[in-house]
Order: sequence, then C-alpha cells, then structure tokens
Amino acid sequence: MLPQNGLSSSSNSSFPFDAALLDAAQAKQMAALTAVGQARIAQGNMRPLNGGRNSGSFLGGIPPAHTNNYQNQPSLERSMSQIPSTTRSGQPSIAFKEKANSFILSLATVFAKRNQPLPPALTGVPTPAYDPINSPFKDIEPGAEHGSFRLAGKDINIFYLWNLIWQRGGMNNIASNNGWPSILQALEIPDTALASLVQIYSRILLPFENMYRQNVMEQQKKAHAMRQAAASSAPSLNNQPLSSPTNTLPQQRGPSMGPPSSSQPPSSSSAPPSSMQINSNMSSLEGGSAILDVPTLDQDLQGLKRKLEQEEETKRSRQKTETVDSVLPAGSAPDQAFVGPTNANPGPTIAPASGTMTAQLRTRQELFRRRIEYKPLVRDIETYGGRDLKQIEAELHNANRRPLRDVNDWGTIDIEALTLSIRSKLSTELSYALTTFTLLSTMKGQTPTSGFPINNCPDLLEEVLDLVEDLAFDNVADSPEPINLQDDPHIVTNRELVDIVYEVETQPFAVLERRQGAKHPDVGPRQRPANLILTVTNIIRNLSVFGDNVPFLASRYRMFDVLLRICGVSQKDSTYVPTSPVLSLTDCLAVRKDVLYTLSLLASGFRLSESNTSLTTVRRIFHLIASYLVDPTEAVSPVACVQLAGVPLGGNLKPPSLADVALETFTRLAHMDGNRLLFSKAVSRPSLWNLFASLVHRLPVQDLDFQLVLRESWLSYIEKVVFSLYTLGFIFPPELKAKAKADRSLGYKTVMIRIIQKLLVQNNADSRQYFTTIVRRIIETLKIIDDGEDSFDNTKGVVSTLSFGMGYGEVGENDIERGTGLLGGYTDIGWDILLCREVQHDEVMFSELESLIRVEY
Repeated sequence: MLPQNGLSSSSNSSFPFDAALLDAAQAKQMAALTAVGQARIAQGNMRPLNGGRNSGSFLGGIPPAHTNNYQNQPSLERSMSQIPSTTRSGQPSIAFKEKANSFILSLATVFAKRNQPLPPALTGVPTPAYDPINSPFKDIEPGAEHGSFRLAGKDINIFYLWNLIWQRGGMNNIASNNGWPSILQALEIPDTALASLVQIYSRILLPFENMYRQNVMEQQKKAHAMRQAAASSAPSLNNQPLSSPTNTLPQQRGPSMGPPSSSQPPSSSSAPPSSMQINSNMSSLEGGSAILDVPTLDQDLQGLKRKLEQEEETKRSRQKTETVDSVLPAGSAPDQAFVGPTNANPGPTIAPASGTMTAQLRTRQELFRRRIEYKPLVRDIETYGGRDLKQIEAELHNANRRPLRDVNDWGTIDIEALTLSIRSKLSTELSYALTTFTLLSTMKGQTPTSGFPINNCPDLLEEVLDLVEDLAFDNVADSPEPINLQDDPHIVTNRELVDIVYEVETQPFAVLERRQGAKHPDVGPRQRPANLILTVTNIIRNLSVFGDNVPFLASRYRMFDVLLRICGVSQKDSTYVPTSPVLSLTDCLAVRKDVLYTLSLLASGFRLSESNTSLTTVRRIFHLIASYLVDPTEAVSPVACVQLAGVPLGGNLKPPSLADVALETFTRLAHMDGNRLLFSKAVSRPSLWNLFASLVHRLPVQDLDFQLVLRESWLSYIEKVVFSLYTLGFIFPPELKAKAKADRSLGYKTVMIRIIQKLLVQNNADSRQYFTTIVRRIIETLKIIDDGEDSFDNTKGVVSTLSFGMGYGEVGENDIERGTGLLGGYTDIGWDILLCREVQHDEVMFSELESLIRVEY
C-alpha cells in the first residue's frame, strides 16, 4: 500500500548529487538527513486510513483530488453524500457538529480580519465590533441554532451548504452548468428562494471560497516545484550509491510496508526530504469529506492570522534569518554533525554508526515566531453614563419598524376581569391590568376614528379615576376655592416649574436628597404611586385621540375634576410643590402636559355649565392653559421666539409646540358662548388682562416676523393667537375693553393695523386669499372692543311693535353709531383697506370696518 504522498518508501535511491564531491563527514550528514526523511514517511504510513488526522492547514492544505487536476475536479476527498450528518434518530452526528462548529469559527475569524464581522446571532461567536445598524449582513435572518440562517421557512446549515457547493466545483461551476436546481432539491427549499440563496452565499461563503481556492493553487505550485526539483536530482542519486557501511541506517517500517526481507539491502528512500513533503490530506469526517479537524483548529487560525497579518508582521519585527550553517558551519568535525528531526516533527534519534563519531550528537533548535495575543480579564464596556447608546439606537430602530397592531389581533379580553384587578389594588393584578389597558388604548379600529370603545365599559374608566384619586390625595376631599373677580393671583408658568426642576437636579448630591414624590423605602418592590398616576393619564390621553370616544369622554365631568386637581401647584418655602404629596415636580410637569393634550382633543365636545361644572374646575382650566402663554420671557414675537429657542433662521423653524397646543385648546374650548360666560364668572379680571397682553406681545411686528408668517405652521399659530384675542375681547367687561383702547404702552390698536396693512394692503392679489381669515377676525376683534359693551348683557330694551317703522328710533343692524371709531385716526389706512377687493366682497367685514373709521365732528 502506498503512503499518502503517493511515493514508495522502499524504492532504492542515492544522494541527489555526486558523492565524490563529499568528504566522509558530509556523507554521514547527508545519510542522516535521508534516514530522517524515511522515518517521517514511515510515520505517515502508520496513520489509520479511516478517520486519521493530519496537520494540513485548512486554508492551504491540498486534498488528494486537487494534486494534479484541480481545474477538472475541484472536489473534496469524498463525496458530500457520504457525510453522516445525522444519526439514525434524525439528530446531527457528533462529528458533523464538531466540524461544523470549527468551520463556522474559521469563517467568523476570516470576516473579522476583513473588518466585516458576521452577526453573533448567526455564528455564535461574540464579536464586539459588530454594528447591527450598518452591517451588510443585518438583513440575514439567523436560524434556530448557531451556524444556520432562515430561508423560505427552513433553517439552512452554512457548513452543509458549503459542502454542497464546493463538491460541485464552486459557485461559478454551478452557475455555468445549471446546477442550482440540485442544490435547491438537496436543501428542500422552493425555486422562489433561489435568488435569496445565491445572494446569501455570495456575501458569506463566496469570499471564503475564493480565498480557499487561491491557497490551494499556491500549495499546488509549491508541490509541483518540489517534484520537479526531486526529479532533476534523481539521476545523480541513482548513479552514486553509498558503499560505506558507516552510512547505512536501520530501515524503519510501518504497518503498510509489509514484513522485512533479509535479502533486501537497506537503502535510502528516493522521496524528497521531510522538509519538502506536503501533507496534502485534510482530516475527514467519519466516512465523509475532508473538513477542518477540531484539534487542528488552533493551528489553522494561527496560519490564517499569520497570512493576513504578514505585511504588518514584516514592518514591526525583524525576521529571524539564522541558517543551518550558522549552527553547524560547513566542514565542521564529524562529532558535530547534525542528525535528528526538527522540533516541529519529532522523529527517531540517529546513533553514530562508526567509532569516528564519538561526541554526542546535537540537534539544531529551530526558531519559531508566533503572535502572542492577550485576552483581558475585564471586558471593555462602551457605555456613556451607564447607558449603552448603540443598544438603545438598535432598540429604537427595531421599535420604529413595528407596525401598530389591530384590536382584533389581541383576541378576547375580559373587561370585567380588568376592572376587578384595578379595584383589588394588588401589585401584580394592578400591573397586569394597567399594562393591558395601556395596550388597548393604543389599538386602532376598522375606521380611522375608531379605537378601543371606552363608552362600552364606563366602569373601567371609573375604576382608574378612583385609583388616581386614592393614590394622589388618600381620600382627602377637594375643597372649592373662593372666587374673587378682582383678585390678582399669580399664575405659575411652565417655564418657572422647569427652571426649578433644572436648578434642583443640577445641585451636588441631588440624587441622595429625599424630596416629595420619591419612593419610600418601606414600599418594597411595588411601583411608585406617581408611576401609576402617569400611566392612567397616558391611557386617558390615548383614548381621547379617537373621534368616536370624544362625546363620551367630554361628558365625564368627574374625569376633568380629578385630572385638573392633580395638576395643581402650591407655594411652600419660597418654592413650588405639587398639590398631591405623591408627585414630584417632574411628575407634575408630565401630568400637566398630558392633561393639556387631553383637553385639546376633547375641547370641541366639552360643554361648560354651572349645573355640571364647578367654577373651581373652570378656573383651573384657564390657569393651566395660561401657564404656557403668559410667561414674559416666552411671550415674544415669532422671530424672537425662534432666537430664544436657539434655532438658526435658515433651519426648520416651527412655533413652540406647547404654546401652540395651549392656544388651540383655548380657542376650541371658548368657542361657544356658554363656555365664554362661565369663563367670565370664574376667572378674575387681572388674569384675563394678563393673558390678553401676553397674546398681543406674540403678534408679528417686524418685517422678519411677517416673512416667517408666510410659512404654513406659523400662519396657523398667528391665526390661533388672533382667535384667542377675539375670545378674550368677547369675555372682557366694559372696563377692560376701555383699558384695551386707552393703553398706549400695549399698542394693541397699532399692532392690529400693522398686521392688516402688511397682510392685505401691501400684499399682491394672489396671496391675499391666504390671509383673509386673519384680517376678518382682527376687524371683528377691533369692532367688539370698540363697542365697549358687556357681551353677556341681555337687559337691553326691546322696541315695541307699534314703533317699528314709525321713525321713533333705529335698532339692530341699522342702529346709528355715535362717536369716533377706534380707527378714526387712521382714515387713510382705513380707506386703503376698504378699497381691497376681498373687503368689498364681504358685506359684514366692510360694514364693521366702515364703522371703525368713522369720525364724528
């Protein structure tokens, strides 16, 4: 039986050069080297043929099938069909798992060296450098086990796929010979998954295949060069046999060489020396193809690392160039002849054959260079303030990709069980019920305006309101506040609360101080009461989004009483604290914002009356809305508002969101005369005037302001400001209307005339249509303030029927107005406005403007 390298170990040979040119010492040395080569060949023959192992590198080792005809037969040692990938029970065999794990580890190492790490979920190899957002492999779905990916509903083993492709000659050979159908049949996946399979193989295994093929070709070239060198030296080796008995060595024999023959003289093998031999066989599976062995995995990875880092290694260190001559110089004494194998491949020790070799033979210490890598004891954590920003970005990216689920996708939920769970107030029951209710509040129905029908389960809403009231005030009854229309209470603004929170939280050791709303240590693992209150306010806000729930929620006046009560803020020790003792100031800010958004969504259906709403609740609504509008720092023109936010003028400029929502809430809520009447009874006169002056300061004045108003978002913002001014002018008593006309420091009349002139008179005819609504409402506001009457006074005398048409007086629209109008001093500007086409076509606006510019002599 032939050894694995295909060369006979028992053929006669001689030295590959003329023996006459060698002296006795050199002849002994060459004989010893030849004996070492024969010993290595014998050791190679002693390996078992089935399941044997070798030291061939995974990237660069030459399978036997590749030795001579690689282009014609680029296959492994044996057919892939012989791999015992599964046992009789259908489970993967242990050998298959070991080789698959080794293959995946090698694959992950290759891609890690290319700075393109594979996903850890795909390979099972932790890779800190893997970026799940920018990785080119992020769209590959990992399988149930490591080393596989999901395709067409099946888990495809990467190692099994590699063997299928490689045994058929690689990807290019399969594409040219139309071999993909057989691959799909072997993997048991449909034809529609062919494009995805080709794409995944091209991205993961094709670079590995090209590198593997290149290394095999390089090893073939080296082996071919070695065979040519051995063939060229064969004639001289055969013509010069050794006759000296001192050079003969005992013949080593292995299991494949047969019994020794006494008639056959000992001779040297004609095979090249062990340093020229190539261990071309890759270790094979048990009756299967040649794939990387588990014990040789470290050597393979080291070889791959050395190849990929060869250039870096050359730059950083000086190569060891020590030769054999430096250890054993030519012509040295026979007792210093080098015999024996290298450290990498130990062999038999050669004893001296004659008395001339008296000294102990010494072996040359072969030097190796290996890259030493140190694994740190502590893993580097890329966090900032204890937060992993990359992980947070990945979770946010995944959360944005999740669509909202329909209500029908959640199946049947027992509402009565949720109601009883909230009523029990047990920690686990309460947590489950509020979580389920939160999910239900976000579900969409069949139509855009439908969601969770809260009108079908009023008991559930009442239970969460009872829960909030008990947690926030511990059964303390709400006491009504005294109403004094001449009182001037201080409206705590949102900016003041934010400044207090910022100042407190930036103090040293702020976390260690116990403040109101902090979790008590005796509570244990239960939730903080403020978290439960925030959850309920969030649920009510979510339910208010859907139009079908607006009529029902707008009629729940107790809900507004409870929500507005927990928004309260009181003064304590020269600072402000929430009225509820379980809320911190940060929690109170979040609750106030949720309640404001809820009011903006329900304001269109909210009807205020003394029979169902207390004046205290109406006053709290006004103070909540005004807290976002009356702050002197924020009540500025549009351009100053943008500069205050620190946004460049050329960027994406938008009005302040909270102020915009507060204006929309007040406009919708005070649109009906009944609601306006209740505001006039509940809100003090100084508070009304404070809000009126703040809204006037928010109007555009400069040219840059009017350029900003041309944008749609800012145009809507200014419309809401003007509508709110009209509502306040309607609510104003006669004394406040007179103050608005006479207050020269406020300049209300001048600001209004400038807006009309800029948007209507000095604008082109095509753009006027966008500003007609604002101009009409400004004229109406000027008119209602110019009248100076109480809008809610119904005690005017009614003219009798007999006096109608008799000339005793004129009433109604034909009533003769006396005195100079509010715009009497601006007659020229008033006539320019009257000449505009939009004003002439609107009879109501024309008559009101005409009365405003009247002058009585």
